[in-house]
Amino acid sequence: MDDALFQRSVDQAVTLGYRRLALTPINGDVFMDKKFVERLQYIENSSIEIIEFYTNFIGADEAAIASLLSLKKVSLMEISVYGHDADSFQSVTRRGTKQFDRLVDNLNALERLWSHRNPGMKIVISLRTYRSFRFGDPHGNELLEVIERLRGLGAVIGLSSSVDNWGGAIDEDDIADIDMELTDGRYLYKKGPCRLPFDTVQITADGRVNACACRDPGGELTLGDIHDAPLSDILSVDNAKWSKIVSDHETGNYNDVCASCGFYQSIHDARAVGDMDESELMNKERYMALFTSDDN
Repeated sequence: MDDALFQRSVDQAVTLGYRRLALTPINGDVFMDKKFVERLQYIENSSIEIIEFYTNFIGADEAAIASLLSLKKVSLMEISVYGHDADSFQSVTRRGTKQFDRLVDNLNALERLWSHRNPGMKIVISLRTYRSFRFGDPHGNELLEVIERLRGLGAVIGLSSSVDNWGGAIDEDDIADIDMELTDGRYLYKKGPCRLPFDTVQITADGRVNACACRDPGGELTLGDIHDAPLSDILSVDNAKWSKIVSDHETGNYNDVCASCGFYQSIHDARAVGDMDESELMNKERYMALFTSDDN
């Protein structure tokens, strides 16, 4: 994404009242963008209040880590670590030792720079590895050793053996040789519209606006293009593409991506909105009212 498009996207989001931005692409990683830290700094100087992002941390370097740790608006950095040692890393990611070594080096840099971290920044390290794995003595495992040291400094450590099917893009054959479990969204109970088209849309690197920022790697839920129309027109009930996704969900007519998605979150689940009582049944009108009046 070029600078002008990025800045226009942020500025239009600000105009619409958004206060929280997540900089996580569906495909690739944030550190593939060599201007990632500059983009964070642009948002830092805007009226956006909260920045979040997920990363595999492989493409980072010490200078970038030092810069982002000092930013006051970055409230969450979640690092996804695939595997628990060099062998399992290679099995899960299909990447070699060079990438594994870069990950470990960057985690060590994070440890060294931890004292410079903005105290409001939550750092989560999520291990996604074999079902048979259990935390124990990390001695001799350089990855687990640095993760344990970061845990001691205050990082939150998560563990999962599930692999998402990414809206049907991943199947059992893709994980046949690793000890992990596929989350197949085709068997997930779905009732009513998913909340993601309401509050978790995405502007892609080429300017397309997608109704789902989480599980549509093929861009099949594209709502429009910021080159052709302002964000206010694209993210609108007057946009027939957006309205069709929501109305189809209401009648249980989920498109192929949504029908296969394991990340679906119904707006009828009051737990999706933090200030709602869990006993209240959500509907589309109430959800939209909360969405337009509460934090975006």
